[in-house]
Amino acid sequence: MRGVLVLGALFVVAFLLTRANSNAGFFLFLAVVCVGVVLVSLFARGLQRFGGTLRTRTGGSERDLVLGGLLLITLLTPWAVAVPTLGFRQIFGWQSPLALLVVAALVAARLPRARRLAVPALSVAGLGMVAWAAWATAQVLTPAFRHSGFGFVPIDLVGEGWYIALLAFVISVDRLAVEESADDRPARPREVWPFAVVPGMGLVRTRYLGRGRLWAAAFGFCVFLLQTTAVGSEEFQFYGSLRSLPEPRARGIVLIPVVLGLLAWLVSLWDTRQRLRLERI
Repeated sequence: MRGVLVLGALFVVAFLLTRANSNAGFFLFLAVVCVGVVLVSLFARGLQRFGGTLRTRTGGSERDLVLGGLLLITLLTPWAVAVPTLGFRQIFGWQSPLALLVVAALVAARLPRARRLAVPALSVAGLGMVAWAAWATAQVLTPAFRHSGFGFVPIDLVGEGWYIALLAFVISVDRLAVEESADDRPARPREVWPFAVVPGMGLVRTRYLGRGRLWAAAFGFCVFLLQTTAVGSEEFQFYGSLRSLPEPRARGIVLIPVVLGLLAWLVSLWDTRQRLRLERI
């Protein structure tokens, strides 16, 4: 039931993030459904003395349930922010083949019968997210954006769906790293460094769960700071109704979370190297 409650909370957050969009009501409906499932479960448990039974688990873990909710939110939230003044339209996850590929790869990484495909599937998902960031960067470099008079940066065009997919990706990598670390033998470098591409996950693979997740949280905080420096979609919509763009502003502050995130990643790589050296000793 805790997993269902967390899932319902995620849907409420998704509703608050996208309440200006036509799909927002669907998230609220799903949140109500989750609350209803919990209430029915509690009621059924209360009837057990009359011979009623209720299975409290469906075979999947709470993390899988939350991951499924994140992927659903990813498909129903924007991956690209609309800039009406420049004719740049909003793109939801289900409208983008690249977003569908990322979600499909994350789902394939959790299939029990395709355990060997987990690493390739996560690699495809990671490359797909990098490709979307590269696509947003390419849009900013087009003449329409460069000559608009407003200092656009790529994160201005990246929607909430991409960030939610990034969170689902990190959770999937963390899950696989924990499963791989269950082996009693010392981890070999070639088994650790692929995980280290995600900050802290190399440490999780070497069984330093708290240390690795601390680096992952530090990097995630930098991503959060980076997202807060972006121009909101509501601002673009408001100025779009006036057929103009927001007032030009200094965008150098964007570099601060970028540098901090890069520093956190590099230090996590150094820490992973030190743990591997200790493993060899």
